[in-house]
Amino acid sequence: MNDPLLPTPAPSPSAPPAAIPPERRLIGSRAEMAAAMDALLALRPRMLRIASIDGSHFGLDSRRVMDALLELLRHDHQAHVRVLVDDPAWIETRAARLKLAQRRYPHAIELRVAAVDNPVGEDVIMLADRSHSIDVRAGRLVTGELWLTNAPRAQPLLAGFDRRWDTAAHNLPVSPLGL
Repeated sequence: MNDPLLPTPAPSPSAPPAAIPPERRLIGSRAEMAAAMDALLALRPRMLRIASIDGSHFGLDSRRVMDALLELLRHDHQAHVRVLVDDPAWIETRAARLKLAQRRYPHAIELRVAAVDNPVGEDVIMLADRSHSIDVRAGRLVTGELWLTNAPRAQPLLAGFDRRWDTAAHNLPVSPLGL
């Protein structure tokens, strides 16, 4: 019999996490986009897929985002991050933290350039595992949706990402050639 005056024991670290109820959050600003990314990364997904024209929409050059990604990789040694872009120039010139993380975790962080005949285009998506997603229409205004625990919503985005990933060129080099 449980005594209400005694503290409840903390769940053991090996206990499975409680199921996350399905949830939809609208994204209407860059601040809400950052909060949605934080919510997605807090789930500590095993596979994180990111696609945008150049990676800038997800702040892959910011310390806050990169610290969260590195924490994800430190927490689970089988975690994996895939970034798919149309133009790698922004990553090469502005995302030094991402490139450093790629050097530290070459087995876990893959960067690819989409094929010319199958570009990312206007898509700005982040997929965590197989059921969580951020889908944004970025421009002068940021609008979109965060879906947590909604596999039917994430599956078409996942299929599109994987199709583009498979037709993309090889991974970007960890360090510039010749160095």
